Amino acid sequence: MSKTWYYRLLFSYMPVFFLMISFLFFIFFQVLTERAQKDTEHIYASVNNQIVQTVEQPLQSIDHMMVTIQTRSKSDEFNMLDYFDQEGQPSVFFTYQMTKEFNNMKQLYQSIHSIYLVRERDGFVLSSNTVSPLEQFSDKAFVDQLRQDNYSYHWTNVRPFKEFHASREEPVVSLARKYLTSRGESGLIIINVRASSLEGLVSQKMDQTASYVTIMGKDNEPVFNPVKENSERRKAISTIVSDYTGWTYESGLEKGSSFTLLQTFSSVWIILALVVAVIGMLSIVYMTNRNYKPLRALISKLDKISHASGEQSAAERNEFHYIESTVDSLVQRFNLFKSQSDLNSGYRKKSIFVEVMNGSRSLANAEWNAEMERHGFTGGFRKSSVIVISIDKYSDVLSRYREQDMILFRFIIQNMYMELIQRYGLSSWSEWVNDKEMCGFIYVQEADENQLMDSILKVSDNALQWIRANLPFTATFGIGQTTDSVAMVKSSYKNAIEAVNFRLVFGNNRTIGYWETETGTSFELYNQLEQIRNLIYAFRLMEPEWRLKYGTLFEQFKQNKLKREDMVNLLNYFVFYLFEHVHGTILNDEIMETNKAIMKDVIDQFETLEDVQEEILGIMEKLEYVISEKASRGGAAEIALKMKLYIEEHVFNPDLSLIHLSQQFDIPSKNVSSLFKEQFNIKFIDFLIHRRVELAKQLLLEKEMSVQEIGRTVGYLNPVSFNRVFKRVVGVPPGDYRKEKSG
Repeated sequence: MSKTWYYRLLFSYMPVFFLMISFLFFIFFQVLTERAQKDTEHIYASVNNQIVQTVEQPLQSIDHMMVTIQTRSKSDEFNMLDYFDQEGQPSVFFTYQMTKEFNNMKQLYQSIHSIYLVRERDGFVLSSNTVSPLEQFSDKAFVDQLRQDNYSYHWTNVRPFKEFHASREEPVVSLARKYLTSRGESGLIIINVRASSLEGLVSQKMDQTASYVTIMGKDNEPVFNPVKENSERRKAISTIVSDYTGWTYESGLEKGSSFTLLQTFSSVWIILALVVAVIGMLSIVYMTNRNYKPLRALISKLDKISHASGEQSAAERNEFHYIESTVDSLVQRFNLFKSQSDLNSGYRKKSIFVEVMNGSRSLANAEWNAEMERHGFTGGFRKSSVIVISIDKYSDVLSRYREQDMILFRFIIQNMYMELIQRYGLSSWSEWVNDKEMCGFIYVQEADENQLMDSILKVSDNALQWIRANLPFTATFGIGQTTDSVAMVKSSYKNAIEAVNFRLVFGNNRTIGYWETETGTSFELYNQLEQIRNLIYAFRLMEPEWRLKYGTLFEQFKQNKLKREDMVNLLNYFVFYLFEHVHGTILNDEIMETNKAIMKDVIDQFETLEDVQEEILGIMEKLEYVISEKASRGGAAEIALKMKLYIEEHVFNPDLSLIHLSQQFDIPSKNVSSLFKEQFNIKFIDFLIHRRVELAKQLLLEKEMSVQEIGRTVGYLNPVSFNRVFKRVVGVPPGDYRKEKSG
């Protein structure tokens, strides 16, 4: 086959390729130029910072020297500041010492041009070369300007200075410092620094053949300008304003340098790149028009052999998409029905299964059998039951294994289940209804209900043993009732789910049938709440039998076969009542809130009754240890504990009262009441009544004594008082309580 069309396309677009490569080269050079410009800006900023430090370091040193002179303490040695305390013209010796001091300062800082002191009291000026009145001093105008500015002490702009009227002016920058004597009089210390010395420092730091540096003072006046060319030929790159002097430092390139030429040429590159891009676009348009004729002929031929051209109008059609759709149309039409059939088969299978199980879709037996046939379950059913397999402690398992591992585990469980179903001659449609529960619709064609349930139990027992031996977790099986109607399948599924949920009573890793859950329908809420309150009361008072009451409470939960929501409500009430009675001085807020949060998590996440019973017991034992430790430290807690033990031993004493305890423990009766309330969060009288009523309830059920005798035994000499107190606490008189409990 000739490749004429191939080579034609290849060589047609070759010029465009070279044009695009050229365009990319232009872009590359432009990016390179911009990078070089950024690097140059960084370098000039660094150099500019060095120039600022070079110029201002001697100025700061001179400034520091002046501050040191002003603040040093007076001693027997010569002090130039003594000049401000004198009057009239200083002595020759003092003038000599001052001249010597000035010369030392000039030798130390060679950039200093001159130093002079101005005494405002009599207007005398003292410098290294002259002593004269201010009116005759050549720099009087500068001093007057300082006075008008209220002694604004800063480095000045460059200014002309001459010490004598006949001297040659020299550009300097000046620093003035005001000095106050001990008498409150003022004077001025003025140091002039040569501008030429600063210019020399800048010249040492930068080669100014292609670069420049300018320093502008206040009011945009130049401090110096070493390069005298026209500023229009300069390109500023870095500008810094000094925080110390307030001067502005500007550095950059002289126009005409190689770098500025490179920047100018970069603009030419951009223009050339745009020109190349335009030429490339025009070439593409030309060659596309040239090569479009064969494509148009191909589309015309396809129109004749396909009906796809009617799908889009001529104006909307994309040629290559049209060619592709036309070529693929026959294949698409051939596979259309198969694709639609297979697309959602898995989803439809699981969806209809779940809908029938939870009752959201109602099907007749014939419709359900047809649906089963569609998914490969032939023969229909006569009797069926639903089984639910739930992974125990799923959150713990999920924390130890990845999601990929869990997918594999679910696959293994389902395959094992189907093998056991086939081994016992059953049929089943099974699906994972959620991540931790698999539901199996088990059915037979025969109508032997007992045989079906026996086979399901064998499947369940074998599956439990296999999971126990081969998987790193266990599972609980819930079995629903048998049915011969699709309408009742949802009831069987509900029974199986309820059976699985009853593992919190029966424990996990076992089979639970629907028949085991039928009695868990109701319980006496008041009795359960009363048991909880008695348990917390015993725990609060550290009675040894609180553990026995704790075990009895959970045994009642198990016997009543409480549903999970009922048990959660009771346990939440248990936590609330517990921490209501151990807060305050017994446990601090941190311990209380921490243990309360732990108990809440246990209640929210527990799976079996044994788990939650064991974990809450462990927390309560820790709290008991903390309370016991606090009481063992002595003080008020120890005394209160002794009072409690004394009351329990002498509860039958009718004379037991606050006064009696006060005499017994040698504590004022008012303090006895507050101490008991503080330590046990209950009033003394309420505690005494509670103990006497509990003892009376025990005697009423165990002894054949009369109500009056029991009242006297527990400390009530007056039968009316005993009856009134008993009824207020228990709700019924003693006699009625005995009849009610005795049956």
